[in-house]
Amino acid sequence: MNVFQQLYKSIYSPKDIAKFRFQGIGKTIRFIFLLALISILPVAVQFVSFTTNALDTLRESVEKELPSFSIKNGSLSSEWTKPFTMEKDDITIILDDTGHVNEEDLDKNENTIAFLQKEFVVINQGNVQSSSYSMFGDTALSKEGLLDLLDSLIDLKWILIPVALFILYLFTSGMTFLKITIFALIGVTFANVLKRNLQYRQSFRITAYSATVSTLFFTLMELLQTKIPAAPILDWFVITIILYLVVKEIPQRKIRH
Repeated sequence: MNVFQQLYKSIYSPKDIAKFRFQGIGKTIRFIFLLALISILPVAVQFVSFTTNALDTLRESVEKELPSFSIKNGSLSSEWTKPFTMEKDDITIILDDTGHVNEEDLDKNENTIAFLQKEFVVINQGNVQSSSYSMFGDTALSKEGLLDLLDSLIDLKWILIPVALFILYLFTSGMTFLKITIFALIGVTFANVLKRNLQYRQSFRITAYSATVSTLFFTLMELLQTKIPAAPILDWFVITIILYLVVKEIPQRKIRH
């Protein structure tokens, strides 16, 4: 049975998942990497779409519509005396050197690129990334310098985007392994309570497959851009319930008289 058949079986059959406890660890590891890949698909699609559009939009806006500005000694300065805001291609662009606008003031539900007094903030689908201007060190950056930087990023975007996605994939894979490692301990606890024969390495295997339903559900919700309240708690609850049902399918320990 290949990993895709196992993926399908893991959606509805605790009994089949229980049988996977005897398979090689390599196959389980491949399955975990598959789950991690599935889970980042919505983020990857949104990231590629936003990044490609945002770079072109920002480049055009900086050149034609944003007031002149400079970044020096970790601080933004502009000829504009109040916060400047514009909407372009579903992206809100903000320039504010007054300090009146902070990261906390930005709407997390809007795609936003903000040049604030001390930092640069990007918001995409509720994900917030901020960087301090101090990363430029003593180097001053003007509007013209930013245009040159954006031109370089646009030229290199099909190299930088895959690298960023690969880093995201490695991080997600690591977090998935960590989650399964922790839940495998819960599987062993269930086995002890239910008097089932289950070693930790076997619990690790079945836990990986018990995470399938939760991973597919939240991936679908992300693709539909549907927010789930208390999503982490629901994720843990679903994995725990399925893991319990799987452990119940394992034969009980034989009692020696």
